Amino acid sequence: MIEPSHVARRRGIFALFVAAMMLVAALVAPAALAQETEAEAQVAPAELLMIDATEDPYLVLRTAEQPSLIEIFIAGVSVNAETPVALASSDIVVQTVILIDNSSESAEFLEPLIAAADDYVRRAPVTEEIGEWTSGGGTRLRVGFNNDHERTREIITNIVSASGGNKLWDGVRRSVLNMVDPVPGAANVVVFAANVDNASTSSAGEARGTILNANASVFLLHGGQTTSAEEQRLVEVSVAGFYAAPDGRNELAGYGSTISQVVASTWEVEFSGDAMLAGHTLDVTVDGVTLRGTFSNNTRTSGRALAPIVAPGPTTVPGLGFLEGETGRTVGLALGAVAAALCAYSFAILFQKEESGLDAILGAYTDPDSQNLADDESGNGFSKSLFLKRAVAFTEGIAERRGALERSEALLERADLSLRAGEAMTAYVGIVFASFAIGLVLIGGVPGLAVMGLLGILLPPFIIRFLAKRRSKKFVSQLPDTLNLLSSTLKAGYSFMQGMEAVSLEIEDPMGSELRRIVAEAQLGLPVETAMDASAERMNSDDFAWAVMAVKIQREVGGNLSELLLTVAETMTERERLRRDVATLTAEGKMSAIVLGLLPIGLGFVMWAMNPDYISVLFTDSLGKMLLGAAMTAVAIGFAWMKKLIDIEI
Repeated sequence: MIEPSHVARRRGIFALFVAAMMLVAALVAPAALAQETEAEAQVAPAELLMIDATEDPYLVLRTAEQPSLIEIFIAGVSVNAETPVALASSDIVVQTVILIDNSSESAEFLEPLIAAADDYVRRAPVTEEIGEWTSGGGTRLRVGFNNDHERTREIITNIVSASGGNKLWDGVRRSVLNMVDPVPGAANVVVFAANVDNASTSSAGEARGTILNANASVFLLHGGQTTSAEEQRLVEVSVAGFYAAPDGRNELAGYGSTISQVVASTWEVEFSGDAMLAGHTLDVTVDGVTLRGTFSNNTRTSGRALAPIVAPGPTTVPGLGFLEGETGRTVGLALGAVAAALCAYSFAILFQKEESGLDAILGAYTDPDSQNLADDESGNGFSKSLFLKRAVAFTEGIAERRGALERSEALLERADLSLRAGEAMTAYVGIVFASFAIGLVLIGGVPGLAVMGLLGILLPPFIIRFLAKRRSKKFVSQLPDTLNLLSSTLKAGYSFMQGMEAVSLEIEDPMGSELRRIVAEAQLGLPVETAMDASAERMNSDDFAWAVMAVKIQREVGGNLSELLLTVAETMTERERLRRDVATLTAEGKMSAIVLGLLPIGLGFVMWAMNPDYISVLFTDSLGKMLLGAAMTAVAIGFAWMKKLIDIEI
């Protein structure tokens, strides 16, 4: 038999959707599985610390060895780069703070800490300005910034243990605030400690804030048995620092020269500023290793935006390692080929020339090949998308067993979507799986699966319900005008069915399409009252059901149908006016409910942006997680209760 054009188009749209899903899989899966292999060449033994995009641009980087070849690209355009100059030999003043923990608790480690600090100063370049502070028993400046290293070493070797606790955070803050115009890479804080902070008036967060504002590098050497995660976080927010906690006393002294070597391996590279306005992305290749940073013109840019490109951890999906390399590319090409074939098939269906209904019917009898065509269509060929048919039939069976098929069909009809329930559910399953895959690739881990998976699960039903509700509201708003027009046609001498057909051609959708469907069903033999009841149920409209009931009563008891329809239309107009009045009166309550519901969430985001350390306890501590869950539950209950109070049905 001849397939109706709208059915063919619907199948074409569905095939196009499946092709898009397969194309996403073809593009995403091999890239995700090959990510580990491609990242091996991106491990950078260098760090980009700062880009100065002012009148005389330059950048500061730190490498393990003196770079021999440097190339700089701005927005992909190569620029002239000068020979790297050690920062200590440039015009930039290198300022280094040495902070030693000489508290009474660290007395047994004081000697190796002093030895490490002395070794640092001994190996420092002669131009490096070094200031020495102690944090035991109180923060004390021993000697200000100077390049008389012999004098500084003498002061360091004469440090003795002090009574009292370790004021590490106070020492970090005061010493960094003593720096003059610090430059990233040239502002260093070297901490030698054997005990955690236990006496500061400043918090760890304030110390981190000071380091961030100065764009300083923190090198923290911690001896002893007691360590603190706050010390490591202090290093993490700094510019290219490091944290070390050796096991024994004898290992401490050797770290002084190591830190000095790292600080001395910081370089200034001047480059031409001709291409600065071409973009805001800078790539610098250091001996074959590429670092990337973003910058703003006429400013200095530093911090995490200039971090080196480092290799991510293994990203191979468990159990799918066999898809790596050539196998993964082969699978991707196969999926891409199938997706292309489905796209071609769907576009052929979508854009084929429509035949008129009469030509299509007569063609079955006049075309000698039509019978063969019908036989082919009834066969088991792939021309009828056997795979899609089986997938749709499978999902339809599951939905029918769970009682969701009829609800889905009603919702799709109300939203005026040309999809069968089985087709929509098959597409929904595809969207959910694609969302999980995209979340795994773009975000990664459990958060990516949770966020994108939740969107894939909740968003399609929300969109369909939104479309259905919007169409139903428009249908109800058209009802009074429809009844008035129908009453006018009856007064003009039309019969009820003639009047309904005339009104269906004049009024806009969705009312027009529903009336045309009622007329078509009545012409096919269905009682008009039954067709109207089905339309009221389909559109979920109590008002239309009431109008249908009035028509039924009139047909049973008689009377003037035209006057009855006018009365019903007037009543519905008054009800709509009352609905709007109630909506106006409850608008303040609705807005209050929205504000009160979103206020805790918004306040939480603001607090997290201002002080992440303060709010992070709610996500890391067990009690914090319980309190956060209880608070979110209370917010949800309160919002639901307020919504119930202001939701007045008319």
